[in-house]
Amino acid sequence: MPGRYRWVRWLLASWLALVLVDAQAQTMDDVVVLVQAEDVVVRINFNGPVRLLQQSPTGAAQLYQIRLDFTGMDPALLAQPVDETRQQAAAMGAPAFAMVLQAAPRQKLRQLALQFNETVSVRVRPGPTNRSLDIAFVGLAPKVLAPATDAGASAPAASASAAGGTVGAPAAAAPADAASAPVLTEIDVKALAELDKAREAMAAKQNDRATEILNRLLRLPPNAASQDAQELVGLAWERVGELTRARTEYELYLKLFKTGDGADRVTQRLAAIDAAGKPVAAAGTTAAAPATPATKPNQKSLNGNIAQYYFGGKARSQSLVNLPSGIDQSTLTRTTESALVTSLDLGGRYAWEDSDLRFTVRGTGATNLAKSSHNASSVNAAYVDYRQPSSGLALRLGRQSAINGGLLGLFDGLSVTYPLQQQGMRVNVMGGVPANTLVSAPSQRLGAAMLELDNITEHWGGNIYYLGQTTEGYLNRSALGTEIRYSDDVGSAYALLDYDTRFQALNALSVQGSLQGSGQTTYTLLLDTRRAPTLELNSALISAVFDQGQAATLKNLLARMTLDEAMDAARKTSAIARQLMFSVSRPLSEKWQATGDFRYSDIGALPAVGSFEATQATGAQYGLTLQLTGSNLYSKRDINNFNLSVLSTPMFNGVQVAYNNLTSILDNTVTVEPSIRVYSQRDAQEGTLTRVSPGIRLSYRLSKKASIMGESMLEHSKSTNKTSAGLNNDTINSVFFYFGYRYDLF
Repeated sequence: MPGRYRWVRWLLASWLALVLVDAQAQTMDDVVVLVQAEDVVVRINFNGPVRLLQQSPTGAAQLYQIRLDFTGMDPALLAQPVDETRQQAAAMGAPAFAMVLQAAPRQKLRQLALQFNETVSVRVRPGPTNRSLDIAFVGLAPKVLAPATDAGASAPAASASAAGGTVGAPAAAAPADAASAPVLTEIDVKALAELDKAREAMAAKQNDRATEILNRLLRLPPNAASQDAQELVGLAWERVGELTRARTEYELYLKLFKTGDGADRVTQRLAAIDAAGKPVAAAGTTAAAPATPATKPNQKSLNGNIAQYYFGGKARSQSLVNLPSGIDQSTLTRTTESALVTSLDLGGRYAWEDSDLRFTVRGTGATNLAKSSHNASSVNAAYVDYRQPSSGLALRLGRQSAINGGLLGLFDGLSVTYPLQQQGMRVNVMGGVPANTLVSAPSQRLGAAMLELDNITEHWGGNIYYLGQTTEGYLNRSALGTEIRYSDDVGSAYALLDYDTRFQALNALSVQGSLQGSGQTTYTLLLDTRRAPTLELNSALISAVFDQGQAATLKNLLARMTLDEAMDAARKTSAIARQLMFSVSRPLSEKWQATGDFRYSDIGALPAVGSFEATQATGAQYGLTLQLTGSNLYSKRDINNFNLSVLSTPMFNGVQVAYNNLTSILDNTVTVEPSIRVYSQRDAQEGTLTRVSPGIRLSYRLSKKASIMGESMLEHSKSTNKTSAGLNNDTINSVFFYFGYRYDLF
């Protein structure tokens, strides 16, 4: 389709997003490709906290399954009813593949499948923040070509393939002896010091920091470090995946320094960029591609897909009730679900030499087809993002979640990121109107300021933030918070503290970490305590009773009660939730892997508030899960999970045995996922429940752009309950299903 019509299609699809019903933000945000030492890394950024639990298998394969924990994720994100699918194009030597995040509404444990058409070696690891995940393609990074150098010439440092992962970069010229050394000016001394810092940053895989240092250096008058810095900045941009910017810097180098070893290296890097962009025709061959012009023009691209599903299901309930007058039998058949769900994921990009403009529209809408249902419309992701990589300036306008952590939530407004002169420091300022709030109230506003301290040392980073929200001019929420991050080659850790200065209470304290031990054993830990939902003065409106015709506003509420009374009412809507999770995963052999999870949780009581009934405290709940995973047992693309879970609470004890399978056949054209779960429970009143749930999911790729998919699950349950009237025996047979399609628009 001609370019002008592609933009029309994007505008039409964007309009469709604006009329989605019950739209919900998706879990995955954006995906970027970059280079780290010898690896090409595909980084997935999520819209909330994510914790890596397990990768299966750990060796080379064509199909991978990643277990993730989304504890701390916004409930609106956890309610996502359909799978999220991303098609990742081949880039920088890494092959194309599909990512499918399985839907599991209201559940915090999810499965992310990676589907390839060839055998690859992948290592999945935590990203630099608690909202990111890195998929590393081992050893696929373009190698830096380092020809031999003459004495006294500008010599390259060790390449990325050298021991220790040192980043290939031009080194400072070394004079033959002290007598021949040039006289350095004050600017030369400053510039060479900056160049050393840039090399250290790249050696530590801090390529973003290196570009900031080098751009600052290149703004100085010509000096002893200018030539090496001009080459090195091109390499830094190349390693973060900004090939357009890298090309611009390399071409500028050749204009300024036409001969020498550096010119040879830069010419080779330009050739490598051209080669990386050529389409692959077959294994070991490269398809013919049009000649690349000397100066690359501005780039524009569109991506996106639309998917629609019909959800349905019926349940038949049979009850035997032992009454004083005899046994009564009743049967009830009812339609439990009938809904049409539309999922939309759109993106557009226009890149100049020194800036980048992106458009994003993403969400899911559900239209309940039951006549008695009510549907509300909203859009949860629609923004424009503008960035200047050379300066570090970034702006985002529209409906969005916070760019960098904190407990800001979804909002309509503007985010601005601006780097400070101090290395590794940035200021983020955000402001607008809260979206998808727990309580609808007029004249809501929010503002936040964050000071980011990335890569202050080799392994440490974090931020400090302040968040303020108002309603009708009243202070609704006021919080101070901080995030601390640590990462190295064997592990990572993250901590969050959010304190509400309005209520003088802790909103959230969370610590999580991941450690890679010997034998590819992975340990993960989570300690978390938080208010659920977050403390806000608006929550006092839930229990308030207003006169007929009187608006439910804070102004009217505070006219009849003191501020302290309103704050006390708000506290009663927020429970304290505590969680502890510990997981160990270890390969047993090339095809088998074992995982153990221990979980503890405790959610406090809530009194009756407004139309909401009182809820008792859950008490201490303990869970233990043992999982055995077998990969490629009978094909090149199969993963088998055998699962045993035990749950103990003050109210009941339960045991579940489960099996689920993921198999791709016919070159990933067909995906089959059968499963079965058997659950047994006994409560404190000696009531019992037994549930058997077999199911199957199928998907079929009709073409490169179109797929159809569906799922069906049967559920047979029997329960026995003692009541004052006697013994109740209930049998319920249910069937739930969905079917639909997915189409890539561009």
